Amino acid sequence: MSTIEALYIFDEHNTPLLEHTYIGRPPASSTLLPLYLSHPDPRPSLIYLPNTNPPTLLYSIIQDQLLFLCPCSSDTEPLQVLEFLHRVADVLEDFLGSPLLASKIEANYDVVAQLLNEMVDGGIIASTEPNALRDVVDAPNFMKSLLGGFFGAFCDAILAVFETESTAGADEYCCT
Repeated sequence: MSTIEALYIFDEHNTPLLEHTYIGRPPASSTLLPLYLSHPDPRPSLIYLPNTNPPTLLYSIIQDQLLFLCPCSSDTEPLQVLEFLHRVADVLEDFLGSPLLASKIEANYDVVAQLLNEMVDGGIIASTEPNALRDVVDAPNFMKSLLGGFFGAFCDAILAVFETESTAGADEYCCT
């Protein structure tokens, strides 16, 4: 069974967007990125890094100019880890909208963190189906937030009017 130790996501300028550790103490993204970039283009999806402590297999995919890295120091099924990386990218795109942009990940970090926690449990891939994830994670709904902002402001205005009237009314009916 494949163990997912961490997931690192970088933007098109190789700036870290997200570092999510599932188990253990995998090499830091600041250590892995230069080792990944030192390989000539086109870079393979699986790179063995014998000089890291512990020696690590580094899985990678690039989708929508975002780099997804997943280090594994134990024996893993390569296709399962690569499929997991593709599923992460697809689920994030499904929840945050297409194309998947760095700004969307940063703006919805709470949703992204919930998704990543649901997708892997203790390093073991758990649920990667978008429909199953929708049952446990609320997707950001731009219409809902837009209407929520409108109705929230509307309700605040109504409450302010009632508070003003109730304060004025309280003076009229107050017995001293």
